[in-house]
Amino acid sequence: MWVQHHAPVRMLAASSNAALRGRWLPALCRGRVLGGVAFAYLRRPGPPAVAARPVPGGWVVDGEAPWVTSWGVAGVYAVAAAAGDEVVFFALSADPPPAGVRASPPLALAAMGASATVRLAFDGLFVPSEDLIATVPLAEWRARDRLATAQPHPAPLGVAARAVRLLAERSESSDQAAAGSAAVALGTELDACREHAYGLDPGAGDDAGIARLVAARAWGLDLALRAASALVAATGGAAMSLTHPGQRLLREAAFYSIQAQTRELRQATLDRLTRAQGPSS
Repeated sequence: MWVQHHAPVRMLAASSNAALRGRWLPALCRGRVLGGVAFAYLRRPGPPAVAARPVPGGWVVDGEAPWVTSWGVAGVYAVAAAAGDEVVFFALSADPPPAGVRASPPLALAAMGASATVRLAFDGLFVPSEDLIATVPLAEWRARDRLATAQPHPAPLGVAARAVRLLAERSESSDQAAAGSAAVALGTELDACREHAYGLDPGAGDDAGIARLVAARAWGLDLALRAASALVAATGGAAMSLTHPGQRLLREAAFYSIQAQTRELRQATLDRLTRAQGPSS
């Protein structure tokens, strides 16, 4: 929730709509209002999931955003809608939501039960011009998003690091040599993965540079899954208890495997999961 809050803050700060900035930005920056986003569906091929068409005085929006976090908690959302070759970003006040917006019950998710995530349907929602944050060429947005989603993510490395520490503690407390060996091997790989990922040029937007970033991110995802799985295996049946960190770390690692997922990252992740390999160069 908190990570998503920063997207509408950045977008409103850069918006040329001074009245809209004045309405929302001070409260967002002070934390008096939580912000949310809805735009991941722009990455999908085919017909747009959420589309906007211009009408006098604004836009009409139709479609469904399949994954909207913080519903009922956030006060304002930055929502994207495809409009031909452009993307329309608008501010959606969620307290209360306007006519033409319908939320599903909270989704039952494996690792995000507290995130208040819903499907959000738009049925003839009228968005007045004064709620427009920006319009961006779709190709430009996708190019920026491609680079942003290629970046190696520190969160899976944190999951792996926690799993490694717990493996090491288990080997000390229960004299499990296998757990200790796994902790050493995975810890060594974690150091190499972090050094490799953070040594890459994060601004390399050419195909070769993005491929290196994606491969590094996929390595971190794979490592998080393997480290969490190792902790579960070393622990045994107790790891299935909802009070045990093993199952929680495994669920978190699975979540990071789908967060900000793209076709390139999916392929790189599957490549790593189906064959053992080191960092791609």
